[in-house]
Order: sequence, then structure tokens, then C-alpha cells
Amino acid sequence: MLISKLRKLVIVSLAAMMAILGSGPSMAQTPASPNKFIANTLQEVAVGELPPGKWNMKATMLVIEPGGEIPFHVHTGPGLRYVLEGAITINWKAGKTQTFEAGSTYFEGPGENHPAGTMSARNGGQGPCRVVIVELVPQK
Repeated sequence: MLISKLRKLVIVSLAAMMAILGSGPSMAQTPASPNKFIANTLQEVAVGELPPGKWNMKATMLVIEPGGEIPFHVHTGPGLRYVLEGAITINWKAGKTQTFEAGSTYFEGPGENHPAGTMSARNGGQGPCRVVIVELVPQK
């Protein structure tokens, strides 16, 4: 029950942010309602089990300048990311590398998602990369 509520909260929060920021070019849109709004599901993923305790919903605007790299790090909770501008290349722990361009989403689970001792993500483009991060974090 808690997982279901948290999952819905993540999806609704991301949808609300996208409504404020504007829709991306690759989103499939549902028909406009008589109330003149459109709600698009960008991504839905299973969050899994979360440890008991209180959690906060956190939204962050990540800006990576051209050539910028994010070092290895560990996530305290799961979250969705939406690339607003540019592209971000992620090194995954399983050995795969993926690049996400403006208008795309991706999910990062809690724990170690990236290989230790290497950079986790980078902006290999010519301009800045902006990513909206919506995640659950344990209360301190």
C-alpha cells in the first residue's frame, strides 16, 4: 500500500513539473479534456520495497556544463529523471552506457547504480545539459 502511494506520488509530481515546464517533442499526448489540460505519463517503473521510515520527495535541477562529469555516488532512494536540454551519458553498474537526450526520461534505483572508481555520468555535448531529478530520500 505504501509502495503504491509512493509510486503514484512520484508519477504525479513529475507530471506536474512537466506541465509547468512544457511538454517535450517525443511525448505521446492524450486528447485534450473539456477542462483544457493534458496529462502525459512519461515513465512508470516499479519502485520495489522501501525500508520503513519517513521519506521526502525531492526535486533537483541538475546542470552539467559541456565536458562536465559526475563522480561515482550512491543513491539513498529511487527516482525518475527528465532531460530538459542537451544530453547526459550514464555509465551503469552492469557495464552498459546509455545517452539520454532532451525529452527523454530514465530511472535510477536506490544504492549503487554506477561502477565504482569511474565517473557516473557526463555531458559530452557542446552546450549545457539540464536534468530534472525527482526522487524519494529518507528523512534525516
